[in-house]
Amino acid sequence: MTRKDYIRIADAMLSARNEARGANSRVVLDIAVDNLAWTLEQDNPRFDRARFLTACGVEHTYTGVQS
Repeated sequence: MTRKDYIRIADAMLSARNEARGANSRVVLDIAVDNLAWTLEQDNPRFDRARFLTACGVEHTYTGVQS
């Protein structure tokens, strides 16, 4: 994937998060973004996880179990 792909994904996730109704919906999206970031990080060692999470509007990471 290219940087352009990561930007498009982050834009889509930020849009979904902004349109989510209620705090619970945002938490679920935040967890999905965090898991997606973990997956992208495994695929690309140069992937900037913190930058991606910020671009998605996620303020912190979750410590769920990754599969």
